[in-house]
Amino acid sequence: MVWMVTVVLLFLSSHTLGTNPALKVRVTQKALDYGRQLGMQALQAELKKINIPELSGKSGRVRYRFSGIHIRTFNIAQSTMAFSPGTGMKLSLDNVNIAVHGNWRVKYRFIRDSGSFDVSVNGLSASELIRMSSDQTGRPAVKSAGCSSSIGRVKIKLHGGASWLYNIFRRFMEKPIRSALIRQICPKVSEAINKLEPKLKTLKVTAKMDNIAEIDYSLVNPPVITKTFMDLDFKGEFYHIGRHQEPPFTAGPLSFPEQTNHMMYLAVSEFFFNSAAFVYHRAGALQINITDSMIPKSSPIRLSTSTFEGFIPQLKELYPEMLMLMKIHSLKPPVLRMTPDSITIAVTGAADTFAILPNSSLAPLFVLNLDVSVSATPSLSGDKLTGSLEINRLGLSMGRSDIGPFETSTLQGVLNFITKVIVLPKINAFLANGYPLPSVDQLSFVNPTIKVKEKFLMIATDVKYTL
Repeated sequence: MVWMVTVVLLFLSSHTLGTNPALKVRVTQKALDYGRQLGMQALQAELKKINIPELSGKSGRVRYRFSGIHIRTFNIAQSTMAFSPGTGMKLSLDNVNIAVHGNWRVKYRFIRDSGSFDVSVNGLSASELIRMSSDQTGRPAVKSAGCSSSIGRVKIKLHGGASWLYNIFRRFMEKPIRSALIRQICPKVSEAINKLEPKLKTLKVTAKMDNIAEIDYSLVNPPVITKTFMDLDFKGEFYHIGRHQEPPFTAGPLSFPEQTNHMMYLAVSEFFFNSAAFVYHRAGALQINITDSMIPKSSPIRLSTSTFEGFIPQLKELYPEMLMLMKIHSLKPPVLRMTPDSITIAVTGAADTFAILPNSSLAPLFVLNLDVSVSATPSLSGDKLTGSLEINRLGLSMGRSDIGPFETSTLQGVLNFITKVIVLPKINAFLANGYPLPSVDQLSFVNPTIKVKEKFLMIATDVKYTL
């Protein structure tokens, strides 16, 4: 039915008007055309259920009764769906042909006669205006905003009975059948539109990432509708579950290039990812404990004082032949920046190192400050935004030493090795799980492409609805 049309358009999905979104979705005329194709067969089936009541009456001494009236076929020869600027969408049905069948019975004095009849209705048209908005929960809202209809020609054909009845029946049948159709076409179409509202109420405006974070996908502004597209502004912000705290930065303006070749465009701003970094940093989740067991057995580099004493001689005397523990963690939230065809992330962290004593307690050795630059490559997996990281630069400096002075530059190779073999694979495994984008059940991306723009990521895609 018509709800499928609008669901396609809302694929998706702070309530202060004028808030900059971190995620913007643009729906184009191509999506409207696809949604209309999905919905027409179901809409025809709904309209075929129009009820035409029995008709009976008297004209002079002729008593008549028309019963068992039903619609055999309801064929929408032409339909269009277009944006209505500032309001929503306009659905037009044109050249609708309807075939009606029923039975007739007549009594004139002592004469009784009966038979069947067929009515063909040609040139019926209807126009429905669909209003798009957002409700107070941040979900899309849809409502019928008016409907009009008209009927062209009504042709009646009787089967059985005397020919003198034809003109009488034509006069009595045409007007009631025309009136019944006109009276019910618009309410049926409007009812199909309004039935979508409860479905939209069930759309999730939050997406849980894990036990730490969730994404707020509520609408922050009413839909913006022009002649060629509709824009939906989603908050697109990560929050700590149960502890919503705004970061010390805000989302900037977000706009699309003028493109309409695909059904849908999604713009994901830097703020989306930086709000995630803010949440995970404050939760203490941007850390990893590295032990020697995590290093491949074939590696000549071990996380032990035996390896590190080659760079820090005093370890041989202080903590000979002991395994080590390295705790790598962020000192402040990582910062992601997007420029055309490039994504870089600046990470400020520290590596706290310890010797593992024979009684399993930890002896602090030194703390290295880390200044890291990484490149990110975005990708898509279903309706999730995924990606992978590569190291550009890893800078070291001394944070604190509990074992005396030493030259930190000698540890550059070891830290590069640990980052490449252990840290990055774990981060990339997490990123492979993906960030869920606002979605509707049974709707999927088709041939999506991703481009990195200035301060945002743009996804261009068609969509497919699967029953």
